[in-house]
Amino acid sequence: MNSKNYLLDQPIIFVGPGRSGSTIISEIVFAHEDLAWPSNHLEIHPQRLWLNHLRRLFDNGLWRVLGEKSQLNRTPLLNYLAPRPAEAYPFWENVTRTGIEFSRDFLLNSTASSEERRRIREAVIRIVACQKRKRFAMKITGPGRIGYLKSVFPDAIFVNVVREIDATVASLLKVPFWEDLGKHRLWWTGAYTAEELSFFETIKHDPTAVTAFQVKKVMDTMEKEAQDTGARMLTVQYEDFLEAPNSVVGTILEFCRLPHSAGIERKLADTKIRKRRPIESMCHQQRLTINSVLEWSPN
Repeated sequence: MNSKNYLLDQPIIFVGPGRSGSTIISEIVFAHEDLAWPSNHLEIHPQRLWLNHLRRLFDNGLWRVLGEKSQLNRTPLLNYLAPRPAEAYPFWENVTRTGIEFSRDFLLNSTASSEERRRIREAVIRIVACQKRKRFAMKITGPGRIGYLKSVFPDAIFVNVVREIDATVASLLKVPFWEDLGKHRLWWTGAYTAEELSFFETIKHDPTAVTAFQVKKVMDTMEKEAQDTGARMLTVQYEDFLEAPNSVVGTILEFCRLPHSAGIERKLADTKIRKRRPIESMCHQQRLTINSVLEWSPN
């Protein structure tokens, strides 16, 4: 038995549809001095866990330099070298079993095997130990994969970041990566009924409908899976964060049982929060399409 299992107590897992505000909110929370997380280096070298030692060079008792996604603020000169939180799907694909695709599968009703659980937990313990922190935190977008993750981390705490669905759809339609992923197909797999797949065939020519259909499925399954598995999950509305960022972050810290953090205070002060309204770029027909998808239900 690993003597450092205490490093896995109550890991914090941020979930939510892409473009829902989960990046800006999670990166503020991940500025907490106690938290370790998968870094951008693991996206490039998923097997080289020793790279997590690099965080100590950038973030220690003498100075603190953390990287961040360029979508948040103007990034510093060393941003590409500095460790920053990342979803690190290549890392998760490396530690999960052959036969599942962690980055795309909903993983509904899936659990980790005993060997898989051991391998993941040992890798995460090493991440936390190398970064010299006290607790583990991570973020993934799309399906929550809550049941699967709870089978690995039974006492995990989930933070579900959601946004008004029309704004989420509008934002996804604007980003280049969605063109190749889910604008013309079902990017996330393994959760659709025969009726849903039949309905998809009738809308697959329309990127707005295809996107709304997938976002709705992610949001619906997130809440149901959390309820079915008894997951401890806090749902946070992105629009509430825009109006009162300190209050929402404070609620998250309390829910996650994290103490006061000077690092989070600095991150909040340094983060420029922009109240963008991507829905304003949508035409009337696109809004009608989204409403039509939301109102659809199987017979």
